[in-house]
Amino acid sequence: MKPLFLLLLAVFCTGVFALSFEAEELQFTLNKGSWEMDGLFYFANYADSLVSSPIYFPIPEDSLSLHPEILALEVVEDSLASCMLSSVRTGGFGFMLTMPARHFCTVRIAYRQELKGNTAKYIITTANTWGNALVYANYRLEVAEGITINRLPFSPQKYDDNAYHWEFQNFHPDNEFEIDFSF
Repeated sequence: MKPLFLLLLAVFCTGVFALSFEAEELQFTLNKGSWEMDGLFYFANYADSLVSSPIYFPIPEDSLSLHPEILALEVVEDSLASCMLSSVRTGGFGFMLTMPARHFCTVRIAYRQELKGNTAKYIITTANTWGNALVYANYRLEVAEGITINRLPFSPQKYDDNAYHWEFQNFHPDNEFEIDFSF
């Protein structure tokens, strides 16, 4: 009985840890009354077999940040991997990512969220739950005219044409991507 349990545990752990979240490139657009996120998320399957794994994508939602509209959930530049929306609920959505053995893929996720207050928030600290630093993270925040930024999640590395840019390597986010603004 014990060897069977250990074998099943090893198979389960191989499947769980075979999928790796490697990098992300996110474009945020802040408008009066709403904000959008359009991102590319890079995954790898290091296992010798196909992996199908559920992934939960959290989105802050309350009386000031309303339920988001999902604009895109798709695998790009790859016909061998697939993703399928599995659940939508308050605070985020789930999807199933299926990847062949020893394979890389890019998932595009985009959403729009109506804002009733003066704060926009994107949850990035969940990247830490994957066990490794993000090899690469690139964030761009475009701000519409008439909006004043009062607080950014990080010190700006670059600013041009109403857009802030950040680029990180071996990134472990310590805080959420949260912006305070006024009109």
